[in-house]
Amino acid sequence: MEESVMAKYLLGCGTWPYMFPPYSARPYTLEECLEMISSLKFDGVELSGFKPHAHPDIYKTKKDRSDLEARIKGHGLKISGIAADLSTYPIASPFKELRKKHEELFSTFIKFCNDLNIDAMRVDTVTGYQGPPDLKYEDAWKTVVTTFKKYAKKAKDAGVKLVWEFEPGFMFNKPSEVLNLVKEVDHPSFTTMVDTCHAHCCGIGLNQGKEREQFKGYPIEVIDVPLSRIAAEFVRKLKGHVGHLHLIDSDNTLNPHHTSTHVPLGKGVIDFDEVMHALAEVGYTGWLVLDLCFWPDAWNATKYCKTYMDSLLEKHR
Repeated sequence: MEESVMAKYLLGCGTWPYMFPPYSARPYTLEECLEMISSLKFDGVELSGFKPHAHPDIYKTKKDRSDLEARIKGHGLKISGIAADLSTYPIASPFKELRKKHEELFSTFIKFCNDLNIDAMRVDTVTGYQGPPDLKYEDAWKTVVTTFKKYAKKAKDAGVKLVWEFEPGFMFNKPSEVLNLVKEVDHPSFTTMVDTCHAHCCGIGLNQGKEREQFKGYPIEVIDVPLSRIAAEFVRKLKGHVGHLHLIDSDNTLNPHHTSTHVPLGKGVIDFDEVMHALAEVGYTGWLVLDLCFWPDAWNATKYCKTYMDSLLEKHR
């Protein structure tokens, strides 16, 4: 039996932290990322679907994509998923033409997944936590649910699962909203991507208060357990709807990009033993992916985090 079949968890590493700020002036290339991730003996890589990494505009042809897949395999890595860049057009725009362009871009990425044999694609609500300007909360909610339902069916037909990454920087970030949205979409090809740092920050009510008042954001909603256990408790609340997992710590703050500060593992407040207990309780198996997005020293912090992940896995196999 192959190791991938036997393993309860596989360890992956995303490539976007090494191309987003503070590296945007000189992003690490995809090849440099693959070499580093392979050298640290991760099981797989999670691709950034943003330029200059794995974007369909860069790998235009079937051969381009086959060659990319072969390069990744050549590094001894599987592909855990892709963070599709659907940020160009707002998913809940009041304008039909913009929503159509969003759907066209979504379909382009689904084809990209098929060509590279990627079975998991990240999606989000694209729009900031204040919600779309000039659009009522109820209308935005209905549009997002309807769109995710349609996308989930397309994804299923293509053999791809969608994983929705909720986070404080985007709309619908309250615990009840996250749970209600995934239940309302109610499709086997649509689950959540739980990023432990985002789950923690959503669970303590960041970006939910008066700053969201115009988008039905008041009052703040929190998960009432000790700080160290909020991410784990969020996992428990999402039982049956956890489709993918990003492991990263939190210091209870937001970064200048209005979303969670992704702190290296063990340097923040999250109890990861408790997270692993929660994952076992909800029956999650699969990828645990490191996400150091926007961390100022992400490249150098990766080796330390991989060692932390190895130790964690050793305790919770």
